[in-house]
Amino acid sequence: MKDTPIIDQSEMDNGSNGEVSTSASSEVAERTLDVLLCFLDAEGELGVTEISQRLGIHRGRIHRFLTASKKKGFVSQNPRTRRYSLGFRVMELSYALTRQFDVVSQVQPHLLELRNTTQESAGLAVRVADHRIHLTQVESEREIRQTFPIGKPLPLRAGAAGKLLVAFQPAEEVDRLLSTPLERLTDCTITGLDELRVEMERVRRQGYAMSLGERMAGSRSIAAPVWSSRGDVMALTVSGPAFRFTAEKAVEALEYLRVVAARLTRQMGGEPFATL
Repeated sequence: MKDTPIIDQSEMDNGSNGEVSTSASSEVAERTLDVLLCFLDAEGELGVTEISQRLGIHRGRIHRFLTASKKKGFVSQNPRTRRYSLGFRVMELSYALTRQFDVVSQVQPHLLELRNTTQESAGLAVRVADHRIHLTQVESEREIRQTFPIGKPLPLRAGAAGKLLVAFQPAEEVDRLLSTPLERLTDCTITGLDELRVEMERVRRQGYAMSLGERMAGSRSIAAPVWSSRGDVMALTVSGPAFRFTAEKAVEALEYLRVVAARLTRQMGGEPFATL
């Protein structure tokens, strides 16, 4: 039996030749990617109904998207539960990205330098869809230290790294990312949309971000942008417990962090973003 085609009749042009319209094709591609992105923060396998509820798309369409993705190896289906998880083709893409753009190996010496200078944990975070993910870190050698889960999706708008990754997006994308309220993670989380907009404008204007306990109570972080040759923005961060990494020490570390971020940007062939 052939796989059910991903495009149904409702997604076809009204023309007699039955060609798929450009807008319909774009929508199908975007929705298929939306389905794959659902697995970023999933704790395990996902079912058709669960994905349908998350995206607000009919179960029949979700099934067609999954069928096409399964055929190409981007998702796999558990024959016992009939639920889905990411397939190995996603890992192949990850390996391809690593070969083309090996960020981790390039940034590691700089993180060691930051850690040794500030005595706090240093790391690099990137935006993936509507989350941020920490690619790598060098932890503080002190017994009490700040760490981030590598590869785990974290809120994009809470914390220095997240705010920076939002602030340096195109204006229309910033508006979209700020269009919904943020869950209060701690007493310091900025949840008001107007306050968030003011904060993003401040980050963009000054060219760095600072936070105190916005995602994790009792922590303080600073972040500066690193730019790749492709124009990607990444967040170079230094984080530590607030009782030790005080506001004064964060300001001292910030000057050095920005120097290292500019150096890493040049190494990657990027150009620093011109702040307002």
